[in-house]
Amino acid sequence: MLWLILLLAGCQALVFTCLAVAGHFWYVHQKRALEQELTEVLRSFVSAPNPETPSPLAVLVDNVATLLAARLVQQVKTMLSGVESGASKGEQLALIEGATQGNPWLALISGMLPKRIRTKLLANPQMIGALSKIGSGGNGVVPSADTSGASPRKHHD
Repeated sequence: MLWLILLLAGCQALVFTCLAVAGHFWYVHQKRALEQELTEVLRSFVSAPNPETPSPLAVLVDNVATLLAARLVQQVKTMLSGVESGASKGEQLALIEGATQGNPWLALISGMLPKRIRTKLLANPQMIGALSKIGSGGNGVVPSADTSGASPRKHHD
């Protein structure tokens, strides 16, 4: 009976060893198949299917680059419009200061006018001259745009 127990134990050990070896070979085979499948998927993603068609990776990179470039252009436009707005505000302030220099009434009037009207009036030199003469109590002479050296006509009462 002992020999039967030893024979069964030996057979059992042999079966377990065979199963372990078979399991190892199956595992190695599955691992290689998975590696090959993964390699094939990556190659198909990276390489172009034909010379006329770009690879999926190239299409993805192109789309991302286009999106980033569009966002960058949008940011630069926003930044430049802000700088432009700041520059135009600075020009408007310089125009107002130059037009109202030495005339407190004109400065007061330009401060009370709406921005749109004030900008249009101060951009017109004839209006500035007329407003400055009215504000200072002058004789209402409007400076001429003539640069020939002739003096403007003055009205004497």
